[in-house]
Amino acid sequence: MGAMSYRKEKRKRRKRSKRLLLSGKSKATLVLAAILAIILIVFIFCVLFVVVGTYKGLGNRVDIPVNQYEQSGYYYQNGFRMYGDDDYESTIGIDVSTYQGEIDWEKVKSDGVDFAIIRVGYSGSDSGNISIDSRFKENIENARKAGVKVGVYFFSQAITTDEAVAEAKFVIRHIRRKGVTYPVVYDMEHMDGDRISQLTDNERTKVTDAFCTIIKNNGYTPMVYGNQRWLLNEIDLSYLTKYDTWLAHYSTSTAYPYTFKMWQYSNEGKVSGIRNHVDLNICYIKK
Repeated sequence: MGAMSYRKEKRKRRKRSKRLLLSGKSKATLVLAAILAIILIVFIFCVLFVVVGTYKGLGNRVDIPVNQYEQSGYYYQNGFRMYGDDDYESTIGIDVSTYQGEIDWEKVKSDGVDFAIIRVGYSGSDSGNISIDSRFKENIENARKAGVKVGVYFFSQAITTDEAVAEAKFVIRHIRRKGVTYPVVYDMEHMDGDRISQLTDNERTKVTDAFCTIIKNNGYTPMVYGNQRWLLNEIDLSYLTKYDTWLAHYSTSTAYPYTFKMWQYSNEGKVSGIRNHVDLNICYIKK
């Protein structure tokens, strides 16, 4: 009986040891799972909320590609300017802000508009304070629901690269998960009493490059907006050739000498669903 009791007790101890071992493994598994969950949460946070990139200064100057579009390639379709040749075709676009008021995007789409560049925000000409466009959220959501492809633009009065970086980060935070497939445009212009008049063309070029660098580092396509005077005299495009250009020239033709990806050809367009005048654009697409 003594030997038998001893064997039973030994078996019980082995079972307890196994239970303790399994319990220890379970705890270790739970700890490992918790650590992996924390890592995953941090990763998701970084992807969704952290804006990456810093600005390190201008690169080297590069020869600016020339305007490759032929005047014979332009034609009109339902009142909108189009372009086509052996290498390029085009899409129809508008750009809007709070100044266009409430927009019926279903009617805009039905009128033939393919894309819209929507103002996401602006910085003040006096202080440089950043504000969101009051109709940005409704415009971008309703445009996408209607099937209109979207890009955004930011009206800037930044006078330092740090301010431009802050503007770019503001833009990225507001366009995440908004379905932006067209460019993110940097729009710096002179206005009465503006802050940027004090800058040299080199300083304005650095500010532009800083904004576009952050946009590009976060996976979006940056673009530089300007009229002929701005693009030829107010910034140095030879430092900015890695970014597409959006030319503003209200005319039936343009003699602008350098390449551009989009052309804002009218500021008096009429489009169904928009009560006020709206800018009309053509975007050139490589075949």
